[in-house]
Amino acid sequence: MENIDLIRTCNTMRSGFQEWGDTLAYSLDKKLKMVGQLERYGGQYIEGNWPFSIPVLSNDLIESGFLMAILLFLTIFIMPLFSRELRQNKQILIGYVFVIGLHQIMAFTNACIYQTLMARNDARGFHIFARELARNEGWNFDFSIGQEFYIDILTTVYRWFGSSHLLGEQLSILAFALSCIVFLKILRQLEAGRYRLFALLAFGAYPTMIVYGSITVRESYEVFFFMLTVYFGIKMAGKGGANLYLIALILSALAAGFFHQALIFYMVFLVLLFLAWTFLPITRLKNIKKLSLVAWIIIPFILVGIIIFLNMKMLDLRPANRGVFSTLIDVNWLEAISNYRVESIKNSGRTAYGVYLDITSSYMMVYSGLKLYVYYLFAPFPWNIGSLTDLYASTESIMRMILIYFSVKQWRKAYGSQRRLLGLMLILYFSITFMWALGTTNYGTAMRHHMLSWWIIVIIGIPPLMKKLGRFLFRSIVNSSSHRLEVTSENLDRN
Repeated sequence: MENIDLIRTCNTMRSGFQEWGDTLAYSLDKKLKMVGQLERYGGQYIEGNWPFSIPVLSNDLIESGFLMAILLFLTIFIMPLFSRELRQNKQILIGYVFVIGLHQIMAFTNACIYQTLMARNDARGFHIFARELARNEGWNFDFSIGQEFYIDILTTVYRWFGSSHLLGEQLSILAFALSCIVFLKILRQLEAGRYRLFALLAFGAYPTMIVYGSITVRESYEVFFFMLTVYFGIKMAGKGGANLYLIALILSALAAGFFHQALIFYMVFLVLLFLAWTFLPITRLKNIKKLSLVAWIIIPFILVGIIIFLNMKMLDLRPANRGVFSTLIDVNWLEAISNYRVESIKNSGRTAYGVYLDITSSYMMVYSGLKLYVYYLFAPFPWNIGSLTDLYASTESIMRMILIYFSVKQWRKAYGSQRRLLGLMLILYFSITFMWALGTTNYGTAMRHHMLSWWIIVIIGIPPLMKKLGRFLFRSIVNSSSHRLEVTSENLDRN
């Protein structure tokens, strides 16, 4: 093989190990055998697959998208220069750099070293599909709803700047970085800024957020636009009446709805809820009356919207092909949800928790509905743990349970406008989790859906939790110090 020149040129951003790591991870022996076969065929040059290198030539830097990925990488880290929320104090700045660093480590690991399990499947499929569409001259952005919309966004970026896997991941991290800014703004609006650093770390260093927030999936975008919608809704309610924040609220809600069919109906519910909340009077008596009226009007609306989505997904319908009202007429909604869950459980694999919606009677429907909601929130339970993945998911569920408890406790202790806002946030949490629960049948998918609601219980629940832990630690320190003083006094008395 002396006459073979092995050229280590970078195909990191083209067809290298990063894109096909699960199928083309050849050992050294296999690579040497391939070189021998190519030598027998008379090949003079071999382009080697060297995934740890970067493009060297300027043309490669531009065409591969690597240059744009690095520019985004730098922009994300210097974002505190443009955001007052991130540079308000050193602790917040350090916390932001820390959580961004965790996301970047995961992104570069998946793009340049080894694809983790979560970075394959959907993430890999979205990237490859967008890359191929970017090469298709006949492709056009058609504003489809759901994963097609996300693929269209990736395709547009890849066509402009190059189809880099790392570039797609940097876009997800950028969405997460913007979410951190909105997160801190909502904390300030809710007057919960005392434990901002701990809240930011709980939000950004959340393992599921790190894993899915740094790969080419749409969850980072959904979290950002959902948080942005809530922020503009809170600002609108604070100003009172219809104002410019209403336009921003509708636009951000529309953007969130494009990323997932279910979010379309939830965002309609969210906009109506904020409108009702803005015009609620301040007196307690009128609040009770109008709040009941809002609940009776809006909650059935969102439930119908959820059922429409599930039925459309089950029958593979699209909003552009079939109108909502025509679908409403000829579908048995309860049966559609029940059948959807049956089919989904069959295809969910090991992580399915197998809870069906029983519609044989009103009692069983309520019981099974509550059961599937509890399983969505807290599965897998400790007795279901059979692997390290189960152990992590169970630990996450326990933490979720603790934060829900402290969130409700914080709401009960609050008063005035803060109690009102915290109550609104809890309504948002329980409504969006219930919506996802209806269409989710395994805890693997549930972990991804929990990303959209995790920040709510972090904002409400982390301050009282940290306050409780602070008291406990302070009491422990005081007791330990008192014990040392008692021992010292006894020794002095003996002497």
